[in-house]
Amino acid sequence: MIWNILLAVAAFAFMEFVAWSNHKFVMHGFLWKWHADHHTNDHKKNTSQTELYNPGFEKNDYFFLVYAIPAIILLIIGFYFSFPRLVALGIGISAYGFTYFMLHDVMVHQRLKIPFLIHPKSKYLQSVIEAHLAHHRGKNIHDFNNYGLLIFQRRFLKK
Repeated sequence: MIWNILLAVAAFAFMEFVAWSNHKFVMHGFLWKWHADHHTNDHKKNTSQTELYNPGFEKNDYFFLVYAIPAIILLIIGFYFSFPRLVALGIGISAYGFTYFMLHDVMVHQRLKIPFLIHPKSKYLQSVIEAHLAHHRGKNIHDFNNYGLLIFQRRFLKK
């Protein structure tokens, strides 16, 4: 039981590396055609610097399937064949996906207007938002290095 919990936590943590590397090398690489609208729509700002344009569905949303399908397959196979380690992996990946959705889509890009999540009080969550918005604004070369979500440059914690 404890090993399955540790495996789920490890899968969750590993997904930050997967998300970072896919964001840098896939989304900003050969699948830029899916990701480009996420940046293009983001520059259509509303009234304030942090309030972003709400485009509805984006091609970038296809990446949800890229991450969700392997997790679903792991869960189905794990439950069907009673293989708890696969279930633990699927849970870890799914938990990361939910966390990513809540932080990226709800808190940062405000695609769902949930009042208590739009302006978090936590310094860490405020730093997550600022680091991701810096990636979209791209004022300097260092801003474009913010490909992760949960792990980012220390300079954003100091603001």
